[in-house]
Amino acid sequence: MSRFPRTLREGLMAFGDTNSFEKLGGLQQMGASFDKGMVLVMSIWDDHEAQMLWLDSDYPLDKDPSTPGVSRGPCPTSSGKPTDVESQSPDATVVFSNIKFGPIGSTY
Repeated sequence: MSRFPRTLREGLMAFGDTNSFEKLGGLQQMGASFDKGMVLVMSIWDDHEAQMLWLDSDYPLDKDPSTPGVSRGPCPTSSGKPTDVESQSPDATVVFSNIKFGPIGSTY
C-alpha cells in the first residue's frame, strides 16, 4: 500500500474522523472509477451544513479548538453563514479559465 492511504488513515484516526475513503473502496475503487471516465465539475457555492468552517476555522464546533485537527485556520466561527454570503454577494460569479489536462508534467 502506498504512503498516502497510510498517512490518511493515521490522520483520520488521530482527529476522530470517519474514513469514508477506505469505506468506499480506497484507491482500488478510485482507480476503477477513473477507468470508467470522469467529468470535471467546478462550481461556486456556500455551505448550509457547516458554513465552510471545515475549511479555515475551528470545526467541528462541539470540540475544543486545542484538539488536534479542530483548528483549521484563522476565520472566526461566526463567519461563512450562507445568509450573510448570499445577501452580501447576491450576484457572485466565477470564471474558470486556462484549464489544462494531461499526463503529469505535460501541461506547463
